[in-house]
Amino acid sequence: MSKTMEPDLHEPSAGIARPSAQKEWKHPSDHWMRGFILDNRAALGTLAVFIVMMTVFMIANPTVFTTWYLYRSVLTTLPVALFVVVPLVFVVTCGEIDLSFPATMGFASWVFALVVQAGYNPFLGIAAALVTGMLLGFLVGSLVVYGGLSSLIATLGMNFLLRGLIQIINEGKSMALTSLSDSWAYTIFSSQLLGIPVQIFWAIGFVVLSAMLYN
Repeated sequence: MSKTMEPDLHEPSAGIARPSAQKEWKHPSDHWMRGFILDNRAALGTLAVFIVMMTVFMIANPTVFTTWYLYRSVLTTLPVALFVVVPLVFVVTCGEIDLSFPATMGFASWVFALVVQAGYNPFLGIAAALVTGMLLGFLVGSLVVYGGLSSLIATLGMNFLLRGLIQIINEGKSMALTSLSDSWAYTIFSSQLLGIPVQIFWAIGFVVLSAMLYN
């Protein structure tokens, strides 16, 4: 009587490759570029819409949208929005909101104008404005974290408070800084480099630094 041969369960079958020998199957389109597109599809979609929109504008009105003066104006004003909006990403990521940033920026700018009008160095005015902004941010943050107030209520109240103080103290008048154009601070922060407003270079550096801190 022949003995039935049973397979040894402890030995790997000859027809099955060992795990180390198996190669992970990849789709032919799995490439770093495809991964980059998938990871940044929202931003790339926005960029595509922007390119299409600008193309339509250039075709409709080439006199305006093909001149450098328009884009130089944009590169001068855009950094202000970047310096204000980019820090809000950190706040929103924490699940909070800040509605006091316009008034905080205005109040810090008012402090800068006071220092420059008093005859002091503009760099001292910049330092005073930065310290003012940090103190106001610390005050609002303390009200939210330690006082238990809602960030919406605390920042909205601070927004109206600072706006009111500026209007009352300054009596609704503007402040002219005629001597600022001859200072080194103006040359460093508001001049042009190869015909490009230097503000955009500062803004790009700020965005890159913020992205590094955020990640």
